[in-house]
Amino acid sequence: MMTARERIKAVINFRKPDAAPWCEKFYDETIVRWLSEGLPGDKVIVIDWEVRAGAVSLLNWPIVKGFDVHSYFGCYNYSGLPVPVDLGPIPRFTQRIVDETERYADILTQTGAVARRFKQAEYIWYNMPMFLSFPVKDRETWEGYKRRLDPYDSRRYPKDWDKDTYIEAFSDYQKGGTALSISGFYGFGAQLMGIPTFISMFYKDPGLIEDMADLWEFFTIEVVKNAVETLKDKIDIVFWWEDMAEKHGPCISPKLYREFLLPHYKRVTRFFNKNEIDRILMDSDGNINPLLDLIIEAGITGLWPLEVNAGMDAIAVRKKYGNKLFLIGNLDKRELAEGGERMRKEVYSKVPKLKEMGGYIPGVDHLVHIEFTFGKFKEYAEYMKSQLAY
Repeated sequence: MMTARERIKAVINFRKPDAAPWCEKFYDETIVRWLSEGLPGDKVIVIDWEVRAGAVSLLNWPIVKGFDVHSYFGCYNYSGLPVPVDLGPIPRFTQRIVDETERYADILTQTGAVARRFKQAEYIWYNMPMFLSFPVKDRETWEGYKRRLDPYDSRRYPKDWDKDTYIEAFSDYQKGGTALSISGFYGFGAQLMGIPTFISMFYKDPGLIEDMADLWEFFTIEVVKNAVETLKDKIDIVFWWEDMAEKHGPCISPKLYREFLLPHYKRVTRFFNKNEIDRILMDSDGNINPLLDLIIEAGITGLWPLEVNAGMDAIAVRKKYGNKLFLIGNLDKRELAEGGERMRKEVYSKVPKLKEMGGYIPGVDHLVHIEFTFGKFKEYAEYMKSQLAY
């Protein structure tokens, strides 16, 4: 039998495994709800990452010998073992409540944005924050923020970073994939400025956009260089967060993408390719169909989550682009959460066909959300496992 990691690596490289891997990611709030609905508490292992001077330490990460949430249901995490590098602002902003009423709390986040969270939603519904302000508004505030993006700050790696130890850990890990997570050039700018301000700057101050993209390219490569050149192909996937689209299409035009972002993507992906890493998965919600040709040209080789409600169709993408993109997700979360025949129809309409076409890992078209009851997810898990054999 192949291990979970071997199955994932086989599929994303368009090889046939002994059985198809099935991968999911979960919102924390969902797991909290399930504990009150019958998920056995003694079957859930909380993996408590130790933070040392800003970066995550692997050496004190517990070895999971019992059941975690993934193994309880029989699914995997394609990015289960992350490379412990810190690409956030250092020093972080001090997270604190800046305003509060009976209905909500406004929180200064560690990245410098102020987010409003509604109290009645806590642990009942997944609580997406409403962002009220962002740390970068113009050239002056960008110059101030840049001081937090020193790629050579020693706190970006764990104090106990040791090449031999990490090579061994990443060589031996078999419970899922190993991943390096980074932010893309659109995602970075939108996170610092907010989408309306960031997009308007492509026209109001294109020089600022160029400076931000130049800095982020340099910063990203320099921060991860030690880990990438150490681990090389022991990193299975680069998980590239972007979120550059909404339901009706991308938030940036192909013209702007090509002019301002594409050259930077290419230089970063070439750096990974030079170090034997060629599986680069882009995470973007929404309808990214108009950008797919450019995304492939940028060096991206995989897509997640392929959001159905936004018009993404894994079968259509596979037919159009062949083996240029491996695909993860694309099972409509709304249909799966209904259970019964609607759930089975959604799974059966896609999984068998995509499995045979190759390069596809089934899963919910984003994280498993809180409207998914424990009972309905168990039903979905049992049916999904019946569809994985070749």
